[in-house]
Amino acid sequence: MPAPPEPPANGFSLIEVMVALAIFGMAAVALVRLSGLSLAGAVHLADRQHAATVARNQTLDAILSPAPPTADQGRERAGLRDWPWQRRVLPGPVPRTAIVVVEVRSDAGQVIASDQLLWSQP
Repeated sequence: MPAPPEPPANGFSLIEVMVALAIFGMAAVALVRLSGLSLAGAVHLADRQHAATVARNQTLDAILSPAPPTADQGRERAGLRDWPWQRRVLPGPVPRTAIVVVEVRSDAGQVIASDQLLWSQP
């Protein structure tokens, strides 16, 4: 008696489907992690931008004031939070000048942004 004819191999075997699903699952998990890291990076960059804006604002306030700049500290709102800043005034490279340095710190005390400008007496 002749052997029954073999069915044509037109589809995928169960093992091939399982391997494909496993590869797709790993790729999907990697994409989800990547999007989470991307979001965290965007939040960090936005915080740095707000802190840099606060530093520049406080430096310009000191420079544009009619009185000579003085050391000071305070908080300024930028974005959705208040940023603590500290301004120092250092001697300049020539007489009648000063270097105004402003640092903006995180709540943990880490410097996030800083700015400095040279002030000269008119």
